[in-house]
Amino acid sequence: MTLALTVKEVTDERLGHCALLENEGIEIMVTLDYGPRIVSVHREGEPNLIYNNSTPELQRNHGHKMRITLEKSTNPVYCDDLPVRYIPLSDGVSFVQTLTEPAQLELTMDIVFSTDIGSFMVVHGAMNKSLEDIKLSIYTETPFCNEGFVFIPQSNIHEKEKPSRVLTLFDNAGWNDKRLFIGNQYVTVNGNVLETEDNGEYQLVDADLYAPRLKIGVNNTAGFCGYLLNGHSLIKRYVHNRNALYPFNSCSAFATANDGYLSIQNTGPFYITGPGESARHIESWIFAEYPEKVRPRCEDEIDAFINSI
Repeated sequence: MTLALTVKEVTDERLGHCALLENEGIEIMVTLDYGPRIVSVHREGEPNLIYNNSTPELQRNHGHKMRITLEKSTNPVYCDDLPVRYIPLSDGVSFVQTLTEPAQLELTMDIVFSTDIGSFMVVHGAMNKSLEDIKLSIYTETPFCNEGFVFIPQSNIHEKEKPSRVLTLFDNAGWNDKRLFIGNQYVTVNGNVLETEDNGEYQLVDADLYAPRLKIGVNNTAGFCGYLLNGHSLIKRYVHNRNALYPFNSCSAFATANDGYLSIQNTGPFYITGPGESARHIESWIFAEYPEKVRPRCEDEIDAFINSI
């Protein structure tokens, strides 16, 4: 099947100069004045699931983005405030930004379409442009609208008499946060507080009643995670290498409830890159609809949905 890919430059009132990619009913918009940031992604006739703040001063905090964690750094580094150049590929587009501080790296975010309608790959890369070895990990964040929920499976590797499931809670978060659900198979985070009603159903309450940021990490050996909202979902698949070293307590997936939006972060393991060598973190993004209601605290419903994709 031949790809029907078109790429054109557009100007958004809030986001500035952008590249608009269209292929088989999928539309993706990527920033060019800074980034690259994936600020819009949806199928024709469906809502954009990526969250963007409408406040001009905060808009660059949002959209799907990548960061780099260096060996000696405790947090992902690199701002993406510089202009982006893009290179057409046979099956997609490569977005490139060259950074010089604190290490000399060329960062790339390639969007690659396949013949499977409803899915595409986002390939994040970091090439070492210096003359010395650099140890790094690639970190990504994808923000979503506050009304839905994000989910991450717990480890599916079980060894007798050995711990297999890792949960990491970041500062200022609490295990008793009502937005957080920890089951036997999944961890889910809501953008709003959940309260139990008499009939066993859950009611959403304004998240402002529970202001602190919630962030939890999981050693996601299953290698998928996702976001669900009103019958629409975006599922991300990647590879978790359980024999590799990861920056944050062996966790490769994180769910966060921020002020007004949800997000999923993924991180690759540490790579030692020599001069001219590259590290990559690849995510496969899949759109899927679910006809029946999937509740954030019903693991059987989440499991049935994932198995149907």
